[in-house]
Amino acid sequence: MYDLVEDADDIGNLNSWLAFEDRDRFDPIQDGWITVNRHGHHRSETSIGTVEQGFRIHAFLVDEDDLDTIVDTDPFGEVGTFDFNPMAYGSRRGDGQYWEEDLTRSVDGVEAKRFVMDFRKDAPLPDTGFIEYHNLIEREKRNFETYDTDETVVRFPHEKWEYLSSQSSHFGLANTIRSLEVRAEFLKDYLKQRGCALVLAYFQSRDVRETQEDISLLDDDREEFTVRGGKAVRGVRRNQPGYELHWFCPIRADDIPYGREERLQEDRENLKFETKQGYRFSKEEAVNEIGFDEAGYRRPAIGAEDLEEAISFFGWTYFEPEVLEKYKNDSRGTVSEWSRQGLQVNWLDKMKLRAYRNNEDLILIIVDDLIDIPDEELSHWYHYNTSPAGEIPEEMITNYIEADWVDSESPSDAVINAVTELNEAFEAKYGVRLYRETDDEIDADRMLSLPRNEKHELLNVMSEAHQVIVENLDRGNLESQLPEEVSEDVEGKKSALFELVKDLSDTSTAAEILDPINAVHDFRKEDSHMTVSSGGWPRAVDALGYEEDSEAYRDMYRDAMRQSAASLKEIITLIEEDSN
Repeated sequence: MYDLVEDADDIGNLNSWLAFEDRDRFDPIQDGWITVNRHGHHRSETSIGTVEQGFRIHAFLVDEDDLDTIVDTDPFGEVGTFDFNPMAYGSRRGDGQYWEEDLTRSVDGVEAKRFVMDFRKDAPLPDTGFIEYHNLIEREKRNFETYDTDETVVRFPHEKWEYLSSQSSHFGLANTIRSLEVRAEFLKDYLKQRGCALVLAYFQSRDVRETQEDISLLDDDREEFTVRGGKAVRGVRRNQPGYELHWFCPIRADDIPYGREERLQEDRENLKFETKQGYRFSKEEAVNEIGFDEAGYRRPAIGAEDLEEAISFFGWTYFEPEVLEKYKNDSRGTVSEWSRQGLQVNWLDKMKLRAYRNNEDLILIIVDDLIDIPDEELSHWYHYNTSPAGEIPEEMITNYIEADWVDSESPSDAVINAVTELNEAFEAKYGVRLYRETDDEIDADRMLSLPRNEKHELLNVMSEAHQVIVENLDRGNLESQLPEEVSEDVEGKKSALFELVKDLSDTSTAAEILDPINAVHDFRKEDSHMTVSSGGWPRAVDALGYEEDSEAYRDMYRDAMRQSAASLKEIITLIEEDSN
C-alpha cells in the first residue's frame, strides 16, 4: 500500500504486481502509523526492469453515519477532489465572488471534512483541531510532538521536502515521495472524540519502463472491486504499460487497535510499583486502596502501638535517583529541595509530587502518592522503581507518622542561607554589601544534589557553588575593608576573602576556615581543565577527607556544600565578635 520497490524480490511476478494483485494485503496502519498525505514518484532499477510508482493520497474526515455513502462512491479520478487548501475562492451563480476557508466537500449529499491542508508553496499541514486536541508542538517542519511527553505524533521528511522545494524541476529524480504520517493511537482518540471516520482518497500508479519480461495487460479498461471495505477501481495506464488504482480506504476508530488514552489506562492499571514490604500496586489500585488491607496498610493510618507498627501502615516506594534528571534538566519541570531530605518534583501544571531522599540516595514516596503522578509519567517512574535499600528518611517519618514539621536545610539552601546571613553581618558592620546576590536572587536549582553519582556531575555543581560563594562577592566592597598595604597585593576575590578573615583572626585560623571553600575552588579549576601547579582534584578531595580515587561523589557534594556553609557562618561569628 505504501511500500516502495527496491529490487526484484519486492515485485515477484511483474504482471501480478502491476495489476495490484497484492491489494488484499494492503493495510493503512503500518508499524502504528497512518499515511494521511503522500505525493511523488519512485523509480527503481531492478534485475527484471525499470519500474515506477506514483502516489497521491489525501485523507479527509466523514461522520461515521455517512461512511457507507463515501465508500460506495466511484473513486476513479476523484482523489484530487479531496486536495483541501487553506482557502477556497471563485464565483457562484447569484452570489458573485467568494473567498472562504476550504473546509468541506459534498459527495452525494454527504459532507467530507478537511483533515490535511495542502499548500502551493509549503508542506502539508495536519488538521489544526488534531494538533490542538493533543497539545502538539512543531519541533521541525511538520514534525509534531506532544508538549508534555515529547512523543512524536506527526512525522514528515522535512529535509527531503526542503531539497525538492529548492529544485526548479523534479525531472530525472528517482524518488520524490513525501509522506505526512500520524500515529494511529492518537488518531483513534481524535476520531472517537469527533464521531468521525478517516477516509484515504488513495491513488497509486505502477508502470514498467524497460523490461525483458512479457507484459500482458487485461483487456478491461477498468475493473471495480472492494479493498478493505472501500470501493476501488483499477485502470489501465495510458502512456506506459501498467495500471493505476483509485480507492476510497475507510479507517474507523475501531479499526485502530488501541488509542493513546487506552494505553495510558493500561499503564494506570498494569504498571505495578514495588513497596518496601514486597507488595506491588498499580496507580489504579493505590488510588482506590485495593489490596491495602492484605498488605497491612491502614487508612486512616492510626492506632499503632509503636513506631515500627506505624511504619508498617505505609507502602514505602523506592526509586533510583536518576528518576529526577528529566525534571531537573527540562524547562518544563523543576526539582526543589525544601529540607535536608525533602524534595518537590513539578512537571508543567500536571504534577506536584512530594518525595524524600534516604541515606542510600534513593528517592522515596508512599504508594498512595502515585495519585500525584500523571498517567503520562507513570512509565518514567516505573522504569526507575527499585528494590528497597537504606533507611526510610527520618523526615519522612516525621511528616507522615508523627504529623510534624521538619526544620532542616538542603545542601543548596545551607549555602544560600549562609551567603545571605554573611552579607547581612558584613553590611551591618561595614555599611556595604559583601555579595551582589543573596537569598531568592540566587537560583538554588543550580546547586541541587547530584542526580547521578558521577564525577562530571559533581564538578558541574561545584562550579555553580563557586559562582555563588566566590564569584558572587563584590570585590570592590570587600577590598575596601582591608588594610591598604594588603589590598594592593590581593590577586582575586577568594584571596580578598582570605585577607578579610585573616585580619579578623590570624593566618592559621583563616586557612582552616577557608579550607572547604578552597576545595570548591579546586573543583571548579578541575571542571575548567585549568592547568595548575598544585591544587585541583587531589587537594580538593583531600581537604574533604577523601582518597584521590574515591568515587563517593554525592558524599563529596554534601560535605563540600555543608562545610562551605559552616565556614561562612564562622566568618559571621568573627565579624560579630570584632564588632563587639
